Amino acid sequence: METKDSILVYGAGGVQGGAVASKLVEEGHTVHTIVRSSDKAAQLQEQGITAFVGDLSDAASLIPAHQGVNKVFLVMPVDYDLERNQQFIRNTVDAAKEANVKLLVFNTSGFFTDEVTGVAAYDIKKEAIAYLKQSGVPFIILQPTFYMENFLIPGVVDNQTLAYPVPADSPIAWISMEDAATYSVHALKHPELAGQALPIVGPEALSGNQLAERFSVVLNRKIQFYSLPVEVFNEALSPMLGKETAEGLADSYKWLGLSNHFLLLPKPEQVSDELRSAAPGTPLTEWVKQAVQNGFFAPVSN
Repeated sequence: METKDSILVYGAGGVQGGAVASKLVEEGHTVHTIVRSSDKAAQLQEQGITAFVGDLSDAASLIPAHQGVNKVFLVMPVDYDLERNQQFIRNTVDAAKEANVKLLVFNTSGFFTDEVTGVAAYDIKKEAIAYLKQSGVPFIILQPTFYMENFLIPGVVDNQTLAYPVPADSPIAWISMEDAATYSVHALKHPELAGQALPIVGPEALSGNQLAERFSVVLNRKIQFYSLPVEVFNEALSPMLGKETAEGLADSYKWLGLSNHFLLLPKPEQVSDELRSAAPGTPLTEWVKQAVQNGFFAPVSN
């Protein structure tokens, strides 16, 4: 019989952490999380998740959630303030070390580099990984590319256009959040993988034009890809995410484009055979079909 763990899942009230927490609960593991309000805690309790009220900036508030926990899944909030994130990193990793956890799985939520870029999105990840490595806490780092769920951002896909701030000719292995969650759960259950940084990406590396072709087939209408200028992307996101977050996200895409680092994004063949055995990966066409079934996109009727 598989041993059941007690696992602290950061961000269980959000999309990424929530997908991981749901899978762990379904498998019978005990799941803790940390939220900022008692109302949110009550909602998660109904889902079988033990939620503690706390704040990443308050080290003492993280301690109760670690009691009895032997593993941690860490995903950082979408926040591009470097000083604030340095505090988040120290507090979360130190709490895991104090609790003597057996494994910490860190999903970087996107591309990272060892270079000093001057771009908050990447420098935050670089510092987080460096702090984790020197902490002595056993760790696994998971590196996705871009989530397919980004296509659900209002305005990205409209009647005739798929507009996104990536080059039209750069193949990218987009991954679904469901597959990322499956890989994350697999990593949590395999501490022998500790010390590794593992790419987790989809099964296809698709250019912008290939993305549009697949959307066209499923939605039964001609979709064309448009490489959206970063400045336009920033302006579109600001009302939804706030000025600081939108600028931080836009800066990350701008640096990738200027530096040609799109060419360095993980490829499907870089995913280990062991991880692929956990989830072969969802092709984009299948993901779009699921999105249609869930009411996110409306295909044209014949």
